[in-house]
Amino acid sequence: MFRKDSLYVTVNPLPVVQSIADSTLCQNQNITLTTTGAQTYSWSPAIGLSNPNIASPVFIGNNTQTYTVTGTDANGCKNTDLVIISVILPGTFKVPPAFTICQKESVQLDGNNGNQVSYLWSPATYLSSATIINPMANPPQTTLYTLLITDNRCGYDSIFTTLLTVVPAPVINARKSNDIDCAFRSATLFATGGNQYVWSPATGLSNANIATPVAIPANTQTYTVLVTNATGCTNTDSVTVFMKKASSLARYMPNAFTPDGNGNNDCYGLKNWVYIKKLQFYIFNRYGEQVFATANPNVCWNGTYKGKPALAGTYVYVIKAQTNCGEEEQKGSFLLIR
Repeated sequence: MFRKDSLYVTVNPLPVVQSIADSTLCQNQNITLTTTGAQTYSWSPAIGLSNPNIASPVFIGNNTQTYTVTGTDANGCKNTDLVIISVILPGTFKVPPAFTICQKESVQLDGNNGNQVSYLWSPATYLSSATIINPMANPPQTTLYTLLITDNRCGYDSIFTTLLTVVPAPVINARKSNDIDCAFRSATLFATGGNQYVWSPATGLSNANIATPVAIPANTQTYTVLVTNATGCTNTDSVTVFMKKASSLARYMPNAFTPDGNGNNDCYGLKNWVYIKKLQFYIFNRYGEQVFATANPNVCWNGTYKGKPALAGTYVYVIKAQTNCGEEEQKGSFLLIR
């Protein structure tokens, strides 16, 4: 014989555990994590909470944290909710402590980047903008800049300084020895104030990379020199060498020479005569004898006559030349010294 019986099972619903919405705080701010829907509560992790076993603990932490709250009702049923508390910390900024530039140059200051922050540089003079992260700066003298960075969400302030050292440009002076005319076939250029020199254009210069090149321009020419000092700063200056086609001028001729074979002043001839198209150059002794003659302006007398050393004494020269200045004739005397 069988007997029937019944078993009733009661299924209780889970508690609806509901805490506050995810929140964002500034550092050192507090918030109460109000939670409802259960009878007892347990928060995990417990770090940063005033009490992890109550419905509404106070968050007192200084770092972003994700919490799980487990709520238990009268029937022992459990459910959970998730709360994320984000903490805005002061930004980490990096500002170079110093820059060095040359006078009249610019440099881009850099306050590094951050989110939702504002910038204020001071002094604002000689800056492209005082309220951006990386303004261009070109002060005429060394300047200490201060950067105030403010977090617009929490009002955090960070203050930095950067020293912008301005190195003076070299003080230079470009000049010339003379202009080019019938008396001078070349000019020496001079520049001072630096360690390195670059002349331009280089055409007609003996060396474009020295302080004192010799210039033999074909026409009037302006030369510009770029001068660099020991700190790498530069400056420029210019000088113009004029090509003059003036009337006939008295040319320089030495008043003595010493043909002793020592390599110094051993030959007598034309010096600084330029643009000679045709030449007759004669030298006579005191007796009127012609001891030397040439039509080549680059050839000089070595002090010999008929293959032997000429006697010391006074000699006379006669020059007849056709130059850019026209027909020229010049006479004079000089000493042969032994």
